[in-house]
Amino acid sequence: MDTRGTDTEKNKDEKLLAEVEEALFRRATGYEDAAGKVVPPDVRAAMYWLENRFPERWKKIRAQAGDDGGDKSLTDEEKLL
Repeated sequence: MDTRGTDTEKNKDEKLLAEVEEALFRRATGYEDAAGKVVPPDVRAAMYWLENRFPERWKKIRAQAGDDGGDKSLTDEEKLL
């Protein structure tokens, strides 16, 4: 059986997944775009990344804070980001 097409599709999917993961991490930590504009870190992107990357640690913390999915756990400074 010829699996070259399947392997190519898997490689393409892995590459796309890596690009999205990298973009989410950059958004979570902040970056400088091609024009030199500084894009500040995004608190929600950071929370999403942490909760999905280390759920045993970060989802527990969020649950303890009583967050119901809203932005109640964000500080005023975080809301401005």
